[in-house]
Amino acid sequence: MDRIAEKARANKESIYRYFGTKDELLRRVLDRFLDERGEQLLPQSQDVDAYAAGLFRYFAAHPEFLRLSLWEGLELGAGSDASAMDHRRHHYREKLSSIAEQQEAGTIDPELDPRHLLITLLGIANYWHVLPQLVRVIFGTEPDAATIARHEEFVAECVRRIVAPPS
Repeated sequence: MDRIAEKARANKESIYRYFGTKDELLRRVLDRFLDERGEQLLPQSQDVDAYAAGLFRYFAAHPEFLRLSLWEGLELGAGSDASAMDHRRHHYREKLSSIAEQQEAGTIDPELDPRHLLITLLGIANYWHVLPQLVRVIFGTEPDAATIARHEEFVAECVRRIVAPPS
């Protein structure tokens, strides 16, 4: 909270008075992020491979939502505020509907549970940005722009293979 107050050029007591607790501040920041930028995280096409690659690209440029979400998970776990979870549930319901529509259209394997699939897609798209230290260890160096672009393409290819309906 000291760092937040310093960066905001605000009095720490004022922040507590306005937001209540550090946990409430975190919840409000995440909710606001989804309200203001959530549309950027929706599938830009009906193709889930393009969606996953787009998420990878977005979080490469804007990792703050992932970092805040991880912090919330580590700090609060399953004890997150019910109203905040309802707020987010609405956001993810649209993604699940998109997957179900694509299953009905025959472009995604209908045997895949949309919930498990969405979690898997998010994991594939986000892991690189969540643990960048492991990326450096595995690649042996800080990935350059070409390596990052190749990984984005790899994400799309992996997702295409995962969701392909059986022949």
